[in-house]
Amino acid sequence: MKRILPILILTLILPWNLAWNGQLCSNVKYQKSIEAVAMDSSAIYASCSYRIIVNSSTGLISVYYLGTTGAFARNGTKLWEIDSGFVTKLALWNDKLLIGSLSGLIKVEKNGSYVGRYVSNYKMYDFDIKGDYAYIASGDIFTMGMRGNVAKVYLPNMTSVWNVSIDQMPGRIRVGVGIIYVGTGYPSGYAGSKRFGEVIGISEDGKVLWKVNVGEWVRDLEVWKGYAVVGTGYNNTGHLLIIDKNGKVIMNMTLFYVEDVLIDGDIAYVSGYKRVAAIDLENGKKIWEASFPYRIRVLKLYRGKLLAGGGDFLTRNNTVYSVGDLYVLNPKNGKVLREITTGYVRSIAVGNGLIAIGTGSNIIEVLKDEEVLPREICGPGILLLLLLLAKKLQELK
Repeated sequence: MKRILPILILTLILPWNLAWNGQLCSNVKYQKSIEAVAMDSSAIYASCSYRIIVNSSTGLISVYYLGTTGAFARNGTKLWEIDSGFVTKLALWNDKLLIGSLSGLIKVEKNGSYVGRYVSNYKMYDFDIKGDYAYIASGDIFTMGMRGNVAKVYLPNMTSVWNVSIDQMPGRIRVGVGIIYVGTGYPSGYAGSKRFGEVIGISEDGKVLWKVNVGEWVRDLEVWKGYAVVGTGYNNTGHLLIIDKNGKVIMNMTLFYVEDVLIDGDIAYVSGYKRVAAIDLENGKKIWEASFPYRIRVLKLYRGKLLAGGGDFLTRNNTVYSVGDLYVLNPKNGKVLREITTGYVRSIAVGNGLIAIGTGSNIIEVLKDEEVLPREICGPGILLLLLLLAKKLQELK
């Protein structure tokens, strides 16, 4: 007993080494990254995405967007892996996994069996879910212009209820109260040379009601109290806007090149080019802003802390390297509480005591809360247990 108690105390004091790493499309030799992750109580789901560029004998260049999606048990055991194409988003719906790929929306069972598919008109960059319906934004840019399409899809049978054409490429879509907000432009994770950007209001029956020209790519879009909260970016500049359901701009704040918008109550946490900021949406004032060495790609709130993941792709000797970190921030003041080197963080999923990180190195890194969140948030219970164990040890001497 004298030996067991010190071991128990050390187990509680020392950091746990419970992380595991997983990979998908491991036989692919092209640059690849984990662009989307999701989780439930039994598994972690992730998607590996990559591009193949082929030069034909006629001089034409073809680009193929490919990838796989797989599931891992909570202990890291790979359960399955299927072809899915280049994936932009994963979501869980009615005990099914929805895979948003550039070619459309795929519905699979949690064992990886295909159930249904909706093929989008163009490249599908985003979707949002309300009840039994998915709202899909797809588009593309061609030599002579661009095209876009918004569709409402009935998820039980994956059929289109309506679709509407728009004259710009949409990259973000969110369902508001009695309206669908659509943002055009290159969304977070993509870029191009053409400058454009609108927020479009579409009725529940598929009619375009209004358009607001924002002049920059809509990088991200969320809904707050029925309003659209829009983060834009172009050429290292950007704005945060609030637009109501009638197309009226309520707020237009100069900020920075935006990548992600996360809303908690009346606070918008905004990340982007080497910055993270907290904005009070009620009064339009900036609460704090913090600087970072990398572009911050994704944000998540978890157990009272703000997780911020970012990084960059660096090329040396024709080899692409992924560099970056996961930061744990105090959401009240932006102070960095912990920094974990992970490689370029492209996606994050949280819940059930786990934090899953998808990186630009094609690694899914899954960590326990204790490995990421500062020790003090575990509460006084641990300290009390340590004191009781120490007291018991003294009694045995």
